[in-house]
Amino acid sequence: MLALGIALAFSAAALADEKPYFLVATPDLSDPVFGHSVVLMLPPAQPPELVVGLIVNKPTDVEVKRLFPKAGTLKGVADDAFLGGPVEPAVASIVMRGNGAPSNVAHLLDDLYLVTDAELVNGLLQNPKPGDDMRLIMGRAQWTRDQLRAEIAEGSWYTVPANVDSVFSSDPTKVWKAMVDRAQLLEVDGPPLPGDFTLLRSSFDQVPRGGNPAAR
Repeated sequence: MLALGIALAFSAAALADEKPYFLVATPDLSDPVFGHSVVLMLPPAQPPELVVGLIVNKPTDVEVKRLFPKAGTLKGVADDAFLGGPVEPAVASIVMRGNGAPSNVAHLLDDLYLVTDAELVNGLLQNPKPGDDMRLIMGRAQWTRDQLRAEIAEGSWYTVPANVDSVFSSDPTKVWKAMVDRAQLLEVDGPPLPGDFTLLRSSFDQVPRGGNPAAR
């Protein structure tokens, strides 16, 4: 639990200055976890050398009610939990879309919010608000900055501006292809990468993908 708290400790300045973006697996990425993944990258965390994201297009076959038996049922709450990444897969967070959000949650983009506090996650699942969209995410993806630079440089990932509708797509299996098509169109124009991830087509040492091994 401590690792999650550290990794998702966003500064107010970071939340205000940097919008989330999608890290989109290229067709060449054959990793069993990250292949065909769309990762919602979160604002800079503390400690600052970590880069954290949540896979948003991979529902599991595990029902939310199996994990949280007291969870309520509403149209906007997905029935199944989503795989957020290989780091701490038993730790839950929620991405939610709504007109208002509880205090102590992170505002990511437009009407998109992130909830990581365990008590809030449990409370929101038990008493979901009508009209809100929510998805339960288990685990997370986590890199060091140098590690992610290396993976982008080797051609494993595209970067694409994030949008809320893709996070809550009614058919998550189609999100990856749509994001790849969009990324390839953007790549023609040579867009800058978010933050300081300048695309350097150079050689980097290979490191374990998608997480700081010490945080697993």
